[in-house]
Amino acid sequence: MKHSSALRVVLLASILACAPPAIAQTGAQTVAQTGERFLIAEVVDPNPQGDVLEVAAATGQFTRFLEAVEAAGYAETLRGEGPFTLFAPTDAAFAQMNPREMQRLMDPRNREELLALLAYHVVPERVTTESLAGRVVRPESSTGHRVEIDASDGLRVNDQLVVMQDIEASNGVIQGINTVLAPPTMIASR
Repeated sequence: MKHSSALRVVLLASILACAPPAIAQTGAQTVAQTGERFLIAEVVDPNPQGDVLEVAAATGQFTRFLEAVEAAGYAETLRGEGPFTLFAPTDAAFAQMNPREMQRLMDPRNREELLALLAYHVVPERVTTESLAGRVVRPESSTGHRVEIDASDGLRVNDQLVVMQDIEASNGVIQGINTVLAPPTMIASR
């Protein structure tokens, strides 16, 4: 481990020596801004003893999802006992969304709609590739709508590939997806 730490320090020093003046240090990560990109010099491995939100934050891949969870007031629930399976959209998934739609959802006046969108990404049970054993299941999400989880060839939710599988946490598991799932819309009858 000492060798790995020394290598990280050398790598960090090399990156920072070439970095422009805009440098920020946050927690266990040092980030150097280069134009429109950020170089991450050190990444923290998720601690499976943390809750699903702590583990998601430690991966560094779910920042937009976590911002939305906070904006919707859903964090306290997801820090609860669980178990939860988060089909958490990565930052890449949120980057594909229409920016105006994302801004609209993040407006406090649309908190309930944002909460419904996020809750559709949560199944109130622990779902792993091992527990599915190649099956297709249709559990209820936290909104009451069913999602289809297919483990017959890789792992998919609503036909979307899970790109980061089985990230364990103390109160559940995270399955990272590169798409924001669209919950079924309810049409009121006249």
